[in-house]
Amino acid sequence: MTYIDKNLLKDEIILFRTKKHLIIFFLPVVWTIFSQYATTFLQTNPILIKVQWAPWLLAFIFWAYAGLDYFTSEFVVTNKRVMMREGFFYRHMNETRLTTVSQINVDQSLLGRILNYGTVSINAFGAYDAFSAIARPVFFQKQVNEQLDRLVT
Repeated sequence: MTYIDKNLLKDEIILFRTKKHLIIFFLPVVWTIFSQYATTFLQTNPILIKVQWAPWLLAFIFWAYAGLDYFTSEFVVTNKRVMMREGFFYRHMNETRLTTVSQINVDQSLLGRILNYGTVSINAFGAYDAFSAIARPVFFQKQVNEQLDRLVT
């Protein structure tokens, strides 16, 4: 059971849930490929062969960081709140009641539009918070706007 599931209010229902996009694993993949080539190069030099483990250590750190970031991220729209949580070592959380949300924005690059990820920012009467690399950000925005419409009518 996740943090958000444990902290739902009475009669609160989760309408949409998403996580970070898999694009956050791009740097670890690139570094792993680089490590393979670096190891091949380092093995040809008798002095550098002693540090051939260093690129792999960095690859492991990149994979661990991206993995923790992915598995600890949750972005949820309920019938009462917008709940966003990410991070393990540095936790970034936002629980905003729908009644206080004044605007929700999505910023996407060209690659973000192609792969369906982006930055979602919430404005709640002067307070501003942004979360990056969210999967399906436009659908997230649509769900929030639908809930806001239900509150108004």
